[in-house]
Amino acid sequence: MVTKDPRMSGTDLLIIGRQVPTGFGGFIDLLALDAEGRVHVLELKRDRTPRDVVAQALDYGSWAKDLSLEELEQIYQDNGEGETHLDEAFAEHFGGPLPDVVNADQQFTIVASELDPTSDRIIEFLAKSYDVPINAVFFGHFADGGHEYLAPTWLLDPHQVEDKAARPSRRKLRPWNGRDFYVILGRAEPGDPRWPIAHKYGFLNAGGGSWYWKPLRNLEPGHRVFAYVSGAGYVGIGRVTGKVIPAQDAEVEIEGRRQPLLDQPDVSAAWKQGAASEDSQVTEMVVPVEWLAARPVEQAFWEKGLFASQVTACKLRDTHTIETVESAFGLNTATN
Repeated sequence: MVTKDPRMSGTDLLIIGRQVPTGFGGFIDLLALDAEGRVHVLELKRDRTPRDVVAQALDYGSWAKDLSLEELEQIYQDNGEGETHLDEAFAEHFGGPLPDVVNADQQFTIVASELDPTSDRIIEFLAKSYDVPINAVFFGHFADGGHEYLAPTWLLDPHQVEDKAARPSRRKLRPWNGRDFYVILGRAEPGDPRWPIAHKYGFLNAGGGSWYWKPLRNLEPGHRVFAYVSGAGYVGIGRVTGKVIPAQDAEVEIEGRRQPLLDQPDVSAAWKQGAASEDSQVTEMVVPVEWLAARPVEQAFWEKGLFASQVTACKLRDTHTIETVESAFGLNTATN
C-alpha cells in the first residue's frame, strides 16, 4: 500500500526501487526520492526485532548516501515498470525537474503497524542526540460505519528530522554538458521590451541592478542559450557570439551599416534611458547572440516538468528540458 501511494506515510515520494540490493549483501525494502532530491530509505518492520530493523536501516542508509545520480538512474531503470527515465518520472510526479543537487542528504524511515518501546528509545536517541536522520511512522487501524481507515503517526516531527541536512557534495551535482545555459528575458506582459529587443537585434539583455546582469558574465562565445519568458515559456535557442558589454556600446547592422542599438526607433525611451546610465544599478547590459530558432511570446513553448528559474542566467543541467525544447524548436544536440 505504501508503494502504491507513498503519500500515505505523510511524505510525497517517488519510489525508484523495491528490494534494492546493496553492496553489503542486504536488500532495501523501498528506495525513494522526495521533491528536494533527498534519498529516502524505507524499511518495513514486519516481524524483525527492534535492534535488527534499526541496525538495518542505518546500514542501508550508509550505502545509499554514496549513490550518484547515475547510480540512482540505473536503480530506477532496473526496478521500473515503464520505459521512462528518472528525470522524466520525477518531472511527471512532482511537476518540476530534478534539482541540481541530488542525494546531498538522506532520510531513513521505519514503517510499522505499531512501534515497540525499544525501537522508540533507540530512534529518539539517535535522532535527538546525534542528529541521525532516522524516524518511524506507524499506522493505527480504525473502523467506522462499515469503513476502515489507516492513520499514520510519526514518532518524531518529520520536518525537524529532515532539516538535519548534510552539506551538498560536488560529486552529486548534476552534470553539466559545458555548453547550455538557461536565460530569462522578461515577462509575458504588454510593453516588456526584453524579448522583443533580444529577438530582433540578437542581444540577451538584463538591467535594473547588478544582481540581474552579473550572471550574464558567465556566458562565453560558443555557449548555447535557452531563452525563457516568465509566464509564457521557452521562446528561443541561440549561440553566444560575444561577451557581455554595456548596452550603450552595442551596435547592430541595419541595411549593411553598423549603428548603435540605442539609436533604433523601436527601442523604448525608458529602456534607452536606463541603458545610457552610468549607474551600475540602473544601466542595461547585453550579450550578442545568434538565434538558431526563435518565436514570438504568443507562441512560446511550455509543458509540465520543464526547468524554469528567476535567475537571469544559469547552467542548464536538466537533460529532459534540453531535449524537449530542442525537439519543439526543430533542433537537435548533435548538429547544433
